[in-house]
This record gives sequence, C-alpha cells and structure tokens, in this order.
Amino acid sequence: MQKKIRWFNRPRHLVFIVSLLIVLMVGFGCDNQYYDERLKMQVQQLDSDLKDRWSTSGVVVLSTTPNGPADKAQLETGELISYVIAEYPVQNAGDFNSAMKQALDEDNNFILYLKEKPPLRIALRRRGDKVGLSVEGNGTVRVTQIQPGTPAANTDIQVGDIIEKIVDERKIYSLDDYKDTLGKLSKKQFTFRTTELIGVKIAAVNALGDLADVRAIEPLVDIFKNSSEFSLRKGAISSLQRLVELSVLNDLFQQFQSADVNQLPADSLQPQQLESAAILGLLIVDRTENTATLKAPFGTQFRHRSEALYQKINEGQLAELAQEYIQIEVEPEQEIRRACLAIIGILKPISAIGSLIAVLENPTEIPGIRFQAGLALSQIGQPAVDALITAFEKGDTSTKDIAASALGGIGGSKARDQLIKALESSTESAIQLTLVDAIAKISDVTSIQALERQLQQYQQDDESGVRIFLDEVFRSLEFSNN
Repeated sequence: MQKKIRWFNRPRHLVFIVSLLIVLMVGFGCDNQYYDERLKMQVQQLDSDLKDRWSTSGVVVLSTTPNGPADKAQLETGELISYVIAEYPVQNAGDFNSAMKQALDEDNNFILYLKEKPPLRIALRRRGDKVGLSVEGNGTVRVTQIQPGTPAANTDIQVGDIIEKIVDERKIYSLDDYKDTLGKLSKKQFTFRTTELIGVKIAAVNALGDLADVRAIEPLVDIFKNSSEFSLRKGAISSLQRLVELSVLNDLFQQFQSADVNQLPADSLQPQQLESAAILGLLIVDRTENTATLKAPFGTQFRHRSEALYQKINEGQLAELAQEYIQIEVEPEQEIRRACLAIIGILKPISAIGSLIAVLENPTEIPGIRFQAGLALSQIGQPAVDALITAFEKGDTSTKDIAASALGGIGGSKARDQLIKALESSTESAIQLTLVDAIAKISDVTSIQALERQLQQYQQDDESGVRIFLDEVFRSLEFSNN
C-alpha cells in the first residue's frame, strides 16, 4: 500500500467525532465488522440507517494496529473508505492488455495515464466492446493504432503517445465489496480514497447531541471555535445546546438509575422534568397506566450517562463559551447567537448578566435576539433584577419593553415595585401595555391593587388600548381564580 488520499483540509477533531458516533452506534447494536489481517485494521460496514440518511456508502475504519500497514499509511479511526484504487504499471504490450482486462472486469471503465497529458477516463457501453487501442514497445509503450468509432477515438489519444499506467477505481458499497476487492487485488499495488463527507460530518455532529455522551463536549467545542464552515459550527452549538438541555434532567434520570429500571410510576416523578424529557424524545408517558418508560436506545442509555454529563456541563466551560459568542461584534451569525443565549438561559450563570444587558441594549441587534437576551435574564432570576431596573430606567423604548417583560417574569417585591412605579408615571401607551402585562404576571395582592388603580383612571376612556387590555387582564385573572 503506497499512500492514501485523505479528506481535504480535514481537522483531527472531525475524525474523532465521526469515530465517536460510530463507536456509539456499534454500542446500540451495529456489529458488522471485519479485521483486515493484511492491513492490520478493524473496519465496519456503514450502518444502513446512516447510509440512507447520508446518501453515501463504504466501510469505516474502527481501529488500526500501531505500526501496521494501515497505521503507517495514516488511515485514521472514523474515516470512510469509499474507493479502492489499483494501479497497473505498463512496461510492455502484455502489461497493457492484462491491465485493461482486469480494470474492465469490474465496471467497464478505467483511467489511462499518458506521458505529458492529463489522465483520461475510458468507458465501454457494455462488456465485450473494444477499447480501440493497439500498442507496442518494451520499457516504453506507445500507441500504434486507434480504431475509428471506439471509445479511444473519442478521446485526446494520438498515435505515438506513451502509456505510463492504467488505474482502476473500484467503488466500495459494503463490507463484502471491501473483502472481495482486496482479495482480488491481494498481489497488486493499491490505494484508498476517502471522500469529502461534509454531510456525514454534519450528521455526526448533530447525532452526538442526541447520544448525550460526555466525550462529545470537547470535540464539539473545538469544532465550534475553530471550524470555518458555518454548517458545522451551527451543528456543533446546536448539539451543545441539546447536551445542556439533557444535563438538567439528571435528577430525573438518576431516579431510573438508582432503581435500575427503565420504567417508573409517572406520578413519582417531577412533572416539569417529565414533560421536558418527553419533549426531548427520551421517554414515553402513559397517564392511563401511570407509567414513564425510557425509550430505547437513547433514553435507556442516557440514565447511565446523565450524571457524568451533568457534572461536565456544570464545570462552567459551556457557560463561558456561550457568553463569549452572544455579541454581534464577535459572532455575526444570528442562529449561533440564539443558541448561545438559550444555553445561558438554561445554565443561568450570574457572570453573564452584564453581557446579556449589553445585548439587550444594543440598538444594532435584531429585536428577536434582544428579546431572547431579556428572556435569559428572566431565567437567571433575582440576581438580574438590579441590572434590568437600570436598563429600564436609562434605555430606549425597545430596551424598556424587554426589561419590563423580564422583570415581570422574575417577580418579587423589588421588581414589582419598580414596574408599578413605572406604570404610574409612564405616558407612552406601548410601554404601559408591557408594564400591565408584566405586573399581571406577578399577580400578588399589591400587583392587582396597582392594576385596579390604573383601571379606575381609564373608566371614562373606553377606546383606550390600555383600558381594553386591562379589561382582558382582569377577565383572565377572574377565570383563573375560578
């Protein structure tokens, strides 16, 4: 084995992440493997589900023996071998005829290398057709005749051209193809080709978020920070977001793990976590039977992984990463900024309050991102109240609107008193509507009394938008109390 054609500009973390996915898929029952004794490496057929999803085929390298032929040729774990390429040097007319016969035996085409000319692919329409070339020579083999109407006549081949070699590319669709092809080429020189599988990389990055393995965090962070491809960065941060969402379900899954079962009574579990786990596709809730059953394979596997994932997520690395990439000046892609804001909202780091306020107040940021920054501050809760009050007091209309909504979501006496004070002094109807809604969210006695005072002020103004909204708020409160 002479060399291997590698993925173009392929970072090592992508090899690892595809490898990790494959290893995990093996753990879920895919075990179609083969040890290549000649090359000293373990390969596996690409799982049929993955093959269909990624529109590709081949065999995957699972491992190589140190200093073995595959290791020396720099084959790496996780690479997909899609072609075996045999080379036939041509030293005389007999070599040429033999090489053509072997190359055409598989798929009716081969690549002809001529001296000082680009490689030419010659293909026959059907088995048994003539290539249309005659050659002579020993050491140096030259074209002596080209038959009209044949494939050779339709190429840039001329009498007198020197033939150097014939190359036979054999597509690998399955493990059987791999074994059969290498068996036929056992005494030949050949190379491997791995194709540029951006679809596989993206799918692997996305799938690792579902598998919820703690080993995925570091390579996903590496891809997110260092890849130049938006699709990979987006997939990496989305998978990290899902890992964060899964990590907060650790308490729930530790109940399954402690009992060493995959089914528990639904009413014995925390309802909000139960609903989140069902939405994430990890378990099925049957209220009639009062059961919560982990779904195979991911739910049943996750109960074994949840504790390690929870501990790793809460080390703070992802909170710091997300905080760094929520600023538009740092990260131009809004989808990535949204994912980072979502991560912060789940993890609730107090250290992110200042950065979130900066996003909320940024007039160049899109409204949806500014609102999501406010939502994240609301999720952080009481520690964010003072910063939100300051932002409301000095901010523009959009800032006031978002800050007021966030304060209403947090609640508490300090946020409530600030919102009531602002409502009683505000003359801007748009802000008044937001303040009414925020105060209504708190719904304690003081809040209701403040809203009643506002309603009295608008008794004679039936057309006021604030009056109409206040009427709706009280109808809603009356309905909920009943």
